[in-house]
Amino acid sequence: MHYQQEPLRILAVAETWQGSNAYAFVRSFRRAGHSVSLLADEWFAASGWQSRPMKAARRLVWPMILREATQAALRETEQFRPHLFFVFKGIMVSPQAIRAVQAGGGVAINFWPDTSFVDHGQTALRALPCYDWVFTTKTFGPADLKARFGITNASVLSHGFDPETHKPTAMDRSDTALYQCDASFIGTWSPKKEQLLSALISALPALDLKIWGSQWERAGPFLRPHIQGRPIFGAEYAKAIGAAKINIAILFEGNANAASGDRVTSRSFHIPASGGFMLHERSDEIAAHFTEDRDCAMFGSARELSEKVRFYLTQDEARSRMAQSGRSRASSSGYSIDDRARTVIDKARALLAARQETVAPNAANTFQFAPSEQASVGPPAASDT
Repeated sequence: MHYQQEPLRILAVAETWQGSNAYAFVRSFRRAGHSVSLLADEWFAASGWQSRPMKAARRLVWPMILREATQAALRETEQFRPHLFFVFKGIMVSPQAIRAVQAGGGVAINFWPDTSFVDHGQTALRALPCYDWVFTTKTFGPADLKARFGITNASVLSHGFDPETHKPTAMDRSDTALYQCDASFIGTWSPKKEQLLSALISALPALDLKIWGSQWERAGPFLRPHIQGRPIFGAEYAKAIGAAKINIAILFEGNANAASGDRVTSRSFHIPASGGFMLHERSDEIAAHFTEDRDCAMFGSARELSEKVRFYLTQDEARSRMAQSGRSRASSSGYSIDDRARTVIDKARALLAARQETVAPNAANTFQFAPSEQASVGPPAASDT
């Protein structure tokens, strides 16, 4: 097969909710003409099980969930015969499933979006060294993979925006009433984020701040008047970005098992692509993607955050100009998921071509299944991404 020209058969493991970074890749592959068979994470483990009894039940049946996921992957591999097994993180993807694809002549690529490689269960830990290639969104990721696992077949591929979702979105009066505010933060709670936003409200007590995202019930009472009590996804996420005068982007500080905190995140691309004015925590990596005071504003401390919010609330023209520049920069600089997906496909084709030179001619038509692997004990920890 001429892998450089022909569409690929892709078996993808991803979430399927609109606005998911994982599902954005699936849709991008399909737009490019590739055939995609999907194994959705939620088919096997319901993320909506959030009460203590349901979480306990999930822990109890987790080994059975993993076996179901592995058997589904094996069946689809045998029937679909994928050229590429594309796995977005893949907390339920076993080494057995990866080896089955490889035994059939296909290649397996992982896209890992988180700061830590070790907080998501034993199955993912055993699987990571089995992939033909690992893309990490963190510049420190390849060194971390080499130090922890001896993995050298890895490179950096940053987050991007989904052109179907992250774009200026029309709003009616009810949308405006729901989302309009002076400033917003959209993202999962962490101690650092709570600290910075609390300092902002202390400096600007009259600020109309809205906080959207998960786990904010863990915040102290000081921020509770601003917490909206739920995450927002898809078109509603884009509306909230467009309705806020200032979109604050705070980087996750990482946890004890991460080599570093975030230096850029998915919101770094979602906000400008959606037409929002972005006030981003300063880092060398965000500065490499967007120019400060032209494409967005930046801050480096709690004091500078409050000073920039106070200043830009009165600068309607500057906010509009910078939001337009940021959207233009995102659109013209290769920051979309379509651009990221092309990088994945190019890597897959190179790996397939190299494999074709080294395997027997009939290898692509022969599937060999390894013995069943032992399931990990419990489900992985939650992720910020």
